[in-house]
Amino acid sequence: MIRENPWRKAFLTMIGVVIGVVWLLPFVGVFVASLRPYAEIVDGWWRTEEFSISLKNYAYVFSGTSIPFLKPLWNSLLSSLLGAVFPALLGSAAAYAFVRHRIPGKTVIIVVLMSLMAIPGQMIAIPAFKRLNAIGLLDTRTGVILMNTVTALPWVIYFMINVIKGLDSGIEEAAKIDGATEYRIFAGIVLPQTGPALISVCLLQFVWSWNSFFWPLIIVFDPAKMMATQVIPMLKGQFITNWGALSAAAVSVMIVPITLFLVFQRYYIQGSVGFEAEK
Repeated sequence: MIRENPWRKAFLTMIGVVIGVVWLLPFVGVFVASLRPYAEIVDGWWRTEEFSISLKNYAYVFSGTSIPFLKPLWNSLLSSLLGAVFPALLGSAAAYAFVRHRIPGKTVIIVVLMSLMAIPGQMIAIPAFKRLNAIGLLDTRTGVILMNTVTALPWVIYFMINVIKGLDSGIEEAAKIDGATEYRIFAGIVLPQTGPALISVCLLQFVWSWNSFFWPLIIVFDPAKMMATQVIPMLKGQFITNWGALSAAAVSVMIVPITLFLVFQRYYIQGSVGFEAEK
């Protein structure tokens, strides 16, 4: 049995702690700034000559601005939930078809799908804007949900293809012999088996949709329909920036993905390292 060098372990642990502290420091700064008045943080949140804590910045953000922040948070929550569930279900169905059925030119189609992942949103912004305008989805939450869905489908399909390939097809064949339809097999057999992977897909896509700024900026103009990421820059004044209010809004947006990570940590890890590593 090879014993691990305690000095090496201590060194790696120290490196990990340092990286963790450096990673957390910006969030700590924003959080502290959100709880202190403007006069105390104008020269830096780390200055402690005067140090007072209050929730006035949060009260101002949620009730004292022209766009109360609760509505944008609700818009972001709704669009992110639907923008995660739709691509997860549609991508899983497409992946099942690719894996279990003979499709002419399957390899070419998958390669094209993968190549779409390399195309930045800015390259398709103008045609997407025109198309959404033509079908009446411009300046709607539905338009944001649609773009979150279609831009996520390539990676979701690729991810779920690898997941479904690892499933035993024997149960599906037995169900076919018993007369089950393809839809029944997919919904009743395949989806339950891919549950952990499907949850990780939904979580990752929810966070990406929640943090999305580009598509809401392009699609939504009505203040009542704006997402939280759109409203944060609007809190910056022309001559004076209320850093406390900006920080409070930023913390309010960050707390959702942080909470999701803490609650569903193992699914995040599974989504990062792959489904097979969990099995």
